[in-house]
Amino acid sequence: MDVTLLERGRVAENVQRWGHVRLFTPFGMNSSELGRSALREQGRNLPDDDALLTGAEFVEHYLQPLSELPELRQGLHEEADVFTIGRSSTWKGDLIGDPLRGEAPFRILVRDAASEQIVEADFVFDCSGTFGNHNWLGDGGIPCPGELDYECDIEHGLPDLAGDARAEYAGRHTLLVGSGYSAATNLVALAGIAAETPETRITWLTRRSGTTPITLIDNDPLVDRKNLTATANDLATRSDGPVDWLPGHSVTALTPADDDDGFEVTVRSLSDGTERTFPVDRIIANVGFRPDRSIYEELQVHECYASQGPMRLAAKLLGETSADCLVQPTPDADLLTNPEPGFFILGSKSYGRNSRFLLQTGLQQIHDVLSLLPSGAATG
Repeated sequence: MDVTLLERGRVAENVQRWGHVRLFTPFGMNSSELGRSALREQGRNLPDDDALLTGAEFVEHYLQPLSELPELRQGLHEEADVFTIGRSSTWKGDLIGDPLRGEAPFRILVRDAASEQIVEADFVFDCSGTFGNHNWLGDGGIPCPGELDYECDIEHGLPDLAGDARAEYAGRHTLLVGSGYSAATNLVALAGIAAETPETRITWLTRRSGTTPITLIDNDPLVDRKNLTATANDLATRSDGPVDWLPGHSVTALTPADDDDGFEVTVRSLSDGTERTFPVDRIIANVGFRPDRSIYEELQVHECYASQGPMRLAAKLLGETSADCLVQPTPDADLLTNPEPGFFILGSKSYGRNSRFLLQTGLQQIHDVLSLLPSGAATG
């Protein structure tokens, strides 16, 4: 197949942004046999299959070398921003349910710093992910008053709290929001700062109530995930540490602090509606991410009304009750199809707002979808 890969930034740019974080899952789960074989043929030494790499190590030892392979490099276009996708001479409302719609090539508007161009393709894989499209702090999932004004001052990811970002949080009061593993990772790092700088304080707010903020998976096979969960839960429930845990709360307002360095935060109890306001210096909002659906709004895509992922896969995922991301539905290429012929949403974006996606799942999706395509096609 003639393949064009349109990369919005540089290769693995998002992974680089959390490069200091160590993955729970081993290298063998996060790489494909085809990729490993191709690199070994080039004389590359690869990590052991059971190695737990940081994001930066994953880029250095796998993703970057993979992108430099001759058969991949010629089709790779970095700093190429896909603005939107349509079909030639075919509008969104044309040929509904008609296979003739698939005979019109896709038209992809691509922008870079200097120009715009149209790229055509017979098939399109949208693997653009969700990273960078954060959810909101406010009650009900919408921005709380003041949040839009301070969006750029709120951290939504995993800052290097043991490195470059340490000085921003040492000796300060941080509001941490979220009840997933990103929040747990930040909490443990902030507590490490507090051990060296006692003035450091953390208020950890979770929408979830219960005896602990993070659900412990029974007999968790991922040792680092198990240890992170246990450490974060212990920090949250201790009475003698730097963490004040507020379960069952949401943020209802942000206003500037009197000294213009920090915030006055108002939070509300979800059980009885009582509110309280207190000052904080920094906010880390690990509230999850959502897909950017704007690039395919001119296509006929059937989306889940709850997760915003492709409907057929979303329905399958909603039937899964385990909190363990290792428990996944049986792979089925048909789950990845939708009413738009030849258009597939793959990778973490295929899970919508569901955070249980694994790199291993994305690799299997690519394999399964390729089996549906005829040879000799052009793919974007």
